[in-house]
Amino acid sequence: MKDDFIHSVPESSCFFQGHVGQFFSRKFGKFLRFRITFNKNDFVDDFNTEKYRPVFSKLINQKIAFRIQDGGDFHGINPNDININVIKLIDNVEEDGFCGQFRIYPPTAICTKDGCNQYFELNNRRKCGHKDTDPWEQFTFLAFCDVCGRLLPLHFMTNIYNNCNKCGGKASLTRLKWTRKDNISSYKVECKKCHHEHGLYFYDCDHTVRSTGECLSTRGKKRFRGVPARAGAIVHPLVITIPDLSKDDTGTFGRKTHEMLMSESFTYFFGYEVEESKLNLPEFKDAMLKEKEFWKLRKIQSEFEDVCDDLSLDVTDHSQLNKSHFLVVISIILKNAKSRIQTGAIEENIRKKYGIDFIDKALKSVKEIEFSENDLQCANLINSTSQKKEEPTCKSNNYKENLDKFGLKKVIHHPDLTMIQALLGIIEGSTRRNPVLFRTIEIGKQNHKKPTVFVRNFPTEGILFQLDYEKILHWLHENRIQIGSSSDILPSVSADSYTYFRSLLLNDEYCKNAVKTLLHTYSHMLIQQSTIDTGLDIQSLSEIICPYTGSFFIYSTNSINIGGLEFTYDYHLEDWFSRVKELAEDCPQDPGCMIDEGGACNSCSYVPEFVCYNFNQDLDRSALVGGSDRFKKGYLL
Repeated sequence: MKDDFIHSVPESSCFFQGHVGQFFSRKFGKFLRFRITFNKNDFVDDFNTEKYRPVFSKLINQKIAFRIQDGGDFHGINPNDININVIKLIDNVEEDGFCGQFRIYPPTAICTKDGCNQYFELNNRRKCGHKDTDPWEQFTFLAFCDVCGRLLPLHFMTNIYNNCNKCGGKASLTRLKWTRKDNISSYKVECKKCHHEHGLYFYDCDHTVRSTGECLSTRGKKRFRGVPARAGAIVHPLVITIPDLSKDDTGTFGRKTHEMLMSESFTYFFGYEVEESKLNLPEFKDAMLKEKEFWKLRKIQSEFEDVCDDLSLDVTDHSQLNKSHFLVVISIILKNAKSRIQTGAIEENIRKKYGIDFIDKALKSVKEIEFSENDLQCANLINSTSQKKEEPTCKSNNYKENLDKFGLKKVIHHPDLTMIQALLGIIEGSTRRNPVLFRTIEIGKQNHKKPTVFVRNFPTEGILFQLDYEKILHWLHENRIQIGSSSDILPSVSADSYTYFRSLLLNDEYCKNAVKTLLHTYSHMLIQQSTIDTGLDIQSLSEIICPYTGSFFIYSTNSINIGGLEFTYDYHLEDWFSRVKELAEDCPQDPGCMIDEGGACNSCSYVPEFVCYNFNQDLDRSALVGGSDRFKKGYLL
């Protein structure tokens, strides 16, 4: 492939700028618009597919459910139906191969010879009398339906190519005229025979795909509108990022890690009915510790003793195991049980010896507890024993008091993390629509296409910010009228604040949404104020919001880790917080920002959409500083 035909995308932006369906512009003699039609997958075998199938399918099905409610012919997907492809990345043009394909889109143009302006399709010959080699210009507007997401070249859904009602000319409405070239509402279409001008007219969309008869929505008809084919205007990627804290060796190529073997064992015994991540829940551990008969099994006693011996644990009873060691025991039980079955042992006997039914019962008891992969991993980031810093190198004498002033319990720097980034699908049209128009990326031969999730792993650094549970609860209590909660928010004196906090958010949607707004706003304002010290631009950072752990995680997406977050953490952390508080109290756009914009705008808290986990929604400075009818009491005041 010649260099002239390569579309270069930075590795850190591959999903946002280089995914299937995305548009981009490039100068090939003239500026042209292209659309990516295919992403190539890398043939590597080091991604733990079994672990993440249920995670991805759950998130996808949540989005599909809204399309079904809208009346569309959509259906949920089974984890087995998903292709998970590690996306192929080629870092320089000298490498062999390719990582994707694209084509000119929209495939429409106007003839510019002698001011002709006749509309034509690039794959057909011109009908204006000029040669195919004569000058032309790509016509880059498309017809889009905001209700169902249909996107088509203009001649399908407008009166272009219609008959002229003045002279009766057949398909003679082909010449375009305009007063403003960039404004589709100023366009007219002229008859090539009698030159009578007609207003460019868009048809109504009935939300049905003509080629298949598929219904995309049962809402009422709505007129198509003209939209420009450019990146970020119509198609938006739905990308999630999950910290991967597994400590397994990667082994040699083609050799499975301990984590992968564990995930395969889990799927073998329990299928995809419940996610493997539920093993991390404290409620699962509690349920298992109550199963006295399980711990009396000879095989379980033997595995428990072996783990204690291998890890030099000074414990005499299974109830003394901490979370990490408890999970080691469960992992060894599942892997050994599956291994015995594979070597020919009778499955029924192995299930009894290893107490698989006890584990299954405990998993089903926690199946409905809402606790996302991000929340679980943030909990692991907080409690991790791996390399991390819990205090800056250069801190003030009253560092703990300053943390308390900013409502923080812990601020932890993780210098060496692996992040899993996954492109789940595409959102068409506005990302602020409720619900968004989500669709999966389907790959494969016609009639045999499968939803495909593209993934990549990348090393990075990040800082985890954990807020104080008791302070959050008091903040919720002060704002209970504004947020609409009728719960008894403050716990009893004897209650554990973390357990109570989690229970409150699980059972009170108003409190959960308020906490998400608080965490999300805090995160954005830190990102906004990060460039001064980190040396990273805002586009090189991203976030994970974890409401059930009262925390958020800011990490670098830069392909080269320059240590900017670590430098800021070590030497400018408290200054960083102070700048955030000042900006929260006085946005340059006030009073308009706080009153008219809901406490969020470009000057204080908006970041580029691909940096934000939720497209700049759920933001409000008054969550931090109060003073509105949305939040009377500010968390920082």
